[in-house]
Amino acid sequence: MKKHTNPKRWIYSTITILALAASASLCQAQALITLSNDTSQSPAFYNGGPGGTAFTWISTGGPNGGGCIQGVIDGTTVTELDPAFNVSFNTVQYYVVTVQLKVDSGSGTTGAGGSGGYGNLQLSFRNSSYSWNGVGYATIYPPAANSWVTYTYAVPSVSGGVAHLHLQLQGGTYSGPVTIYLGNVTVVPVPNPAVLRNFTNSSSVNWQNYGMGAIWDSTKDAPYSNPVTASSPVNITPAGSVQFDASSPNGYPSGQLNMGFNPSLFQSAAFDLYYDGPTPNTATDFGGFQIFIANGSSPYNWVWIGSANFNAGMMGHWTHFNLPCASSGILNANGFAIQAIPGSGAGTTPITFHLDNIQVWNPVTRPIISGLTPATPGGVRMFLDANGSANNYDQEGISSPSTNNLAMDCFWINQTPASYSFTLTNFPSPASAPGFDAHLYLCNGDSITAFNNGFGYNQTYSGAPYNMVDYLGLHVQNRASGGVVAVLDWKTNAPNMNAFSNIFFTFPTMASANGTWSLNFTDNTHGNVVAADGSVNSFTLPDFLNNPNYSANFTPATSMVQLGVSKNGNTNNNNQTATFTGVLVTNNVSGVLLADTFSGPGLKANYNWQVAQYYQFAAVRAVWQPAGTAYWIQWNTTASGWGVQSSSNLLGSWGDAGVTYTYADATGTNTLGAIPAASLPVGNAGSFRLVK
Repeated sequence: MKKHTNPKRWIYSTITILALAASASLCQAQALITLSNDTSQSPAFYNGGPGGTAFTWISTGGPNGGGCIQGVIDGTTVTELDPAFNVSFNTVQYYVVTVQLKVDSGSGTTGAGGSGGYGNLQLSFRNSSYSWNGVGYATIYPPAANSWVTYTYAVPSVSGGVAHLHLQLQGGTYSGPVTIYLGNVTVVPVPNPAVLRNFTNSSSVNWQNYGMGAIWDSTKDAPYSNPVTASSPVNITPAGSVQFDASSPNGYPSGQLNMGFNPSLFQSAAFDLYYDGPTPNTATDFGGFQIFIANGSSPYNWVWIGSANFNAGMMGHWTHFNLPCASSGILNANGFAIQAIPGSGAGTTPITFHLDNIQVWNPVTRPIISGLTPATPGGVRMFLDANGSANNYDQEGISSPSTNNLAMDCFWINQTPASYSFTLTNFPSPASAPGFDAHLYLCNGDSITAFNNGFGYNQTYSGAPYNMVDYLGLHVQNRASGGVVAVLDWKTNAPNMNAFSNIFFTFPTMASANGTWSLNFTDNTHGNVVAADGSVNSFTLPDFLNNPNYSANFTPATSMVQLGVSKNGNTNNNNQTATFTGVLVTNNVSGVLLADTFSGPGLKANYNWQVAQYYQFAAVRAVWQPAGTAYWIQWNTTASGWGVQSSSNLLGSWGDAGVTYTYADATGTNTLGAIPAASLPVGNAGSFRLVK
C-alpha cells in the first residue's frame, strides 16, 4: 500500500443509501439501560434518603425469577423509602423509565388506624447537581401493590442530563413497618415511532371522564401503518379501539386518556379516527372533535394541537390524522384530552367516534457524512468543552472502578515504595494552550463518606478534589511563559475547598508535556517526581502518620484514583484535548493496583473505568480511541446500523472501510467512526459513503 502523505487531497462522498425501509435501528438508536437486581444488587444502587432506612438484597422472590432489593420503613421514625441509582443518560435520547416494585401484603398503612394506603410514589430524574425533577407523583393503588407492578415514568427534559434516578415512597404515619421489594429498573431509549396505545384490551382505556363516555370496543380496529418506514398496514391483535360517546356536543364534553410521555421528543402525534356518525344517522348535525396534550406538570393545563369537523364523507371508515407534538411546549405529558364540539345545527345531536393507534414520531432524515479528520494516537482522549468563560474551570476525566475503590487504599502511607505514573500524548503546546492541565488525583473515600455519604457521587464527578475531605494530586501544566510545570498539591480535613498546600517543579525549556510522569514515594514523608524528560525532582511532605491531627487522612480503607484534564481557568483551553496512553499505580503492600495501557477494545476492556464529568454542561468527554486509526469520519445521526464503505474511484467498486469502532460525540447527535490505516483505499485520494 502506498503511504498517504497528503490528507488534504482526501475527499468523502455525499451519502449513499442502499437500504432503509423496515430497519429496526430506526426504532431504537440508543442502547436499553438495565439496572438489574436479579442476581445481585445493582452496583449503581444507593440509599438516596433517610439514613435509618435499611436496604438489603435477597436472592429469591424477584419478579424475574431471581432476587430483588428489600427496603423497610420501620413504621416509627422513618416515613419514606428512597432507593436511588447512579445512571447517566441524555434525556433527549431516552423515553421512559420502568421500575418493578412490590409492597409486602403485611405492611402497615397510612391514615387513622391504618385506614389508608401505602403512601405516594414518584421518581425524580436528578442531574449531577442533584436537582429534583419529580415525575408521576401518585398514590400507590393497594389492591395491585402486593404483586409485582411495573411503574412507568416518562423521562422529562433535565438540564445537563440525568445522573441519578431517585425513587421515593412517602406517607405520613404508618400503622406498622412497610416493606417494599425492588426489581429491575430500565431506561428505555426513544423509539421512533412510539406507539402509545393500540387499544388491544379494556385496561388500555385509562379514561378520566369529564362529561364524555369512553369504553373499549373490540369490534372496530384500524390497521396500523408505521409512519417512519411507510410500511404496509397490518392488523394488531387483539383487535380493538376506544369508543367515545357525546350525548350533547354543545356542552363540549371531554375527558383525558392517560398515557405518560415527553412530547418534546417527537415532532408529530398521529392516530386513526372512525366516525360512526350522528344519532340518528339521518341527522346533518355532524359535530366534530378537538384534541389536546395534557400537561403533567404545573400549571397542569391542556394545550390544543388540532381539531376537525366531521362530515358525511367520514362516516363509516377510518381517517388518519397527523398533528404537531413537540410544538406544544410540554415536557411531561399525562396523555391526551379529547373533546367533542357541536356541529352547524343545534349541536345537541349525539355523536359517536373511535380512536386507534395513537403514536408519536419523528420523520427520518437520511444522514450525511459531515466531517473527516486525522486521527490521534490510541488511548483515552479527553476533551474539554467549548463554552468559553461560562465554564472556565471545566475538567473531565475517568475514575478507577467502583469495586476497586470500595476495597482499596491507593495512598502511600506505610505502603512504600509506592508509585503513580501516567503517560501523555497529543498534549497541546504551551503557546497554544497556556495553563492546560493533566492530572492524577488520589481521594480518600472514608472521610468523604463520613462527611456526607457522597463517595459514590464523587467517583463520577471530575471535580472531586474540591469536595473531598482528604486529597493529594499531581498536576502537569503548560506555563503561560513557556515550558511546563509539575505541581504536587494536597489538603487534609478540608471539605468543600481547593487544596491549600503545594510543591512546584518548573521545566522552563520543556517543549511539550508529552511522555511519562511519575510520582514516587520512598517512605512516608519523602519522594520524587520524575518528569517526562527523565529528571528526578525530590520533595518532603509532613509526617501525616505520626501527627495525631492527620493520622487517618491518607490511610483509608476506601479510596479512588482519577485521571483527567482541566482548563485551569483559561478560555484558550476551550476544546483542547490530550490523550492518556497508560497509567500505573503500585505499592509495596498490594503490588499492582492499576496497570492499563488502554489497549481496548473500549474504555472498560481491562478495568471497569468510570467516566467522570463536570457539573456544568455535563457530557461524556473521555473517549477511548483505538490505535492504528488513520481518520475519524463523522455523520449526523446516532442511529445504529449504518456502515461505512470506501473507494479510490467514485465510479469504481466500493468496499468495507473497516469501521468497527464508533462513538457518539458530546452533543449526542453525531457519530464518529475510526477508519483504520490498514483499510484506507489505495492512492492519495478516497471517497466514503454510508450504507444500511
